[in-house]
Amino acid sequence: MTVFAAASLTDVFQEAAQSFSSGGHTGNVVFNFAGSQQLAGQLREGARADIFASADEMQMQAAIDAGRIGKGSVKTFACNQLMIGFGRRAAGASSDAPEVKSLLKLAQPGHKIVVGAEAVPIGQYTRQFLANAAQDERLGPDFRAGFEANIVSEEQNVRGILSKLQLGEADAGIVYASDLAGVTELSRMEIPAHLNISAVYPIALTRDSRQPEQAATFITFLFSEEGAAVLESHGFSTHCRAERPEETSNFAASGAF
Repeated sequence: MTVFAAASLTDVFQEAAQSFSSGGHTGNVVFNFAGSQQLAGQLREGARADIFASADEMQMQAAIDAGRIGKGSVKTFACNQLMIGFGRRAAGASSDAPEVKSLLKLAQPGHKIVVGAEAVPIGQYTRQFLANAAQDERLGPDFRAGFEANIVSEEQNVRGILSKLQLGEADAGIVYASDLAGVTELSRMEIPAHLNISAVYPIALTRDSRQPEQAATFITFLFSEEGAAVLESHGFSTHCRAERPEETSNFAASGAF
């Protein structure tokens, strides 16, 4: 079974696969982790896969438009939040690094910020956050302009952002909360709820899956209590499932379960 999954799902899906296998399910699970836009492009070009798990609905829609995913089989299995991670330099690994302690300081000159490219889900979510910040009376357009002026790199997936923070090549970056779960060497700061973005993770079987029964069983596992526990232990939220009840009936009607 081949699973195409967003880069931000790397750790949690690998653990989920281990739990899935230890639970008596047979067959190997092979992952292809990359930016959701890259995976949607590969599906459009005909790459073989049994499951597609995206970090946003836009790239899932791209796979639907390409005819690789049936719209009725799509279901939201998790959500995420944005968080600001501070690089090793900003966290104190270098005495000459600028001190980054607050959201406002990220817009001041002298900070190196890394974000996702505009075509990448994390990049889209980041730009939505900045749009929200520009409308906030305490931050405003000047904050957005200063923040964007400090961007030194735009990565093709969220793992690229995290890597630059861990290597000390940036002072701060916007990642998912799940990316910093269990990461002890980096400090972080929550983005205020009224400015933050809820990142939606949809999942679906491909129309031409060669392992449809095993793939459907893996998705069923993700929606089980055990699967939810794995997701939440890695910083994801599963509460958003209850907010989209219409998807449950659509998924069941598609015959995936």
